[in-house]
Amino acid sequence: MNLKRSKPHFILGSAIILLGITLFTVFDLKFLGMGITFSGLILIVIGIYWATKTATEIPADEMHKRINEKAGSNAFWTVIGLMAILEYVNHYFPDLLEFRYVSELVIIVGMFTFGASRFYYIRRGLS
Repeated sequence: MNLKRSKPHFILGSAIILLGITLFTVFDLKFLGMGITFSGLILIVIGIYWATKTATEIPADEMHKRINEKAGSNAFWTVIGLMAILEYVNHYFPDLLEFRYVSELVIIVGMFTFGASRFYYIRRGLS
């Protein structure tokens, strides 16, 4: 187990857990505190997972970095285009859309676009 690689995960995860517990107990924000505490726990679990992997199992070559960059660019421009279309719809039909539904839609479209673009570039190969 190589703890040098995952030390930032442990430190940041512990700080996030302390912030979540503080929000939960002191400020009486139950759901926000529980969510932030859960996020810190997940970060610590990710750190433990990366600490148990050997250095040869971690794919950090240039091809994967370039695929992630291209997929992120595609997802970004798809989200920007969707937001522009939704802004025009909101301009001409102001009572049609609510912010909470539109924000969920934009986040979900961005995540699926990133995943589909990454899958496409991995299968196709990068030129």
